[in-house]
Amino acid sequence: MNITCEKCKTKLNIPDHKIPKDKDTTVKCPKCQGKISIHAQKLIPPAESITQLSKNLLYDPLSEEKISALICIDEGEIKKRAFGLIQQMGPEVETAKNASSALKMMEYQVYSLLVIDAAFDSNKGLDMVVQQMNKFDMSLRRRTCIVLISKSIKTNDNMAAMHASVNQTIHINDMDRLGNIILRALKKHRNFYKVYNDSLKATGKA
Repeated sequence: MNITCEKCKTKLNIPDHKIPKDKDTTVKCPKCQGKISIHAQKLIPPAESITQLSKNLLYDPLSEEKISALICIDEGEIKKRAFGLIQQMGPEVETAKNASSALKMMEYQVYSLLVIDAAFDSNKGLDMVVQQMNKFDMSLRRRTCIVLISKSIKTNDNMAAMHASVNQTIHINDMDRLGNIILRALKKHRNFYKVYNDSLKATGKA
């Protein structure tokens, strides 16, 4: 796993077998001696690979069209990594330069997946995008799974996700697991609203 010391920005590469997968742990930075937190690796079970999940989650269950994704991350290495990985997974991927462009894009497109950095557009992008999402009719809002990338919120922090009005959180140090985390979030989101969507179809409202 590749991690970065938040204090001195030293980059480390720690062998996966030395990192506990069932509990959070900390390591000491060899340069500044600061503590680096590593969150538990809640990985997808072997029987459920990224390829298998991608095939099941590639299409929007309502429109039956290929799902689309919007990336709201400022220019840099994180954006490049997120774009490349999500594109490999299969969705049609678009990126927003700033919050204003993201809002305009959301007026004409319902995105199945929205990946946003808490620091997007000088730390104002998240609030602007979420506020816009909350204005949508619930039938549209429920079609979008929002994944929040943060330097301060732990991966899979359900309470923080609820307060931020997003579906999933991922700590910036866990970007190597972005693919797994996104697919798990999409699957959870899809299953959560399956009953609701089936009811709409049954009554002819979908």
